[in-house]
Amino acid sequence: MKDYSKLNNQFVLIDMYEDREDYDIAAGVAIPAECAEEFARAVEELAVERFGGASFSELLDNDLDDASMDASSKKNFSDQLGRVIAAAERIMREGR
Repeated sequence: MKDYSKLNNQFVLIDMYEDREDYDIAAGVAIPAECAEEFARAVEELAVERFGGASFSELLDNDLDDASMDASSKKNFSDQLGRVIAAAERIMREGR
């Protein structure tokens, strides 16, 4: 049986632009604290190699015009706008 008391470091993956009061957790794991650095490196490697992502250090070195941050900000704005429109439509339907 697994000794859960040894899983003393928890990681939660969320979208940094998600509503801080009502965000969805994309993933969460608990691992032994002594594995934290190796885990972080493995997650970064997975994101880069399997999903075509970029590490923050790569972005700092190569994304000089902040295209990634700009795209992320635009997506966040679009998502927020969609929520505002949905709320407005709901208010119009319900008369509140």
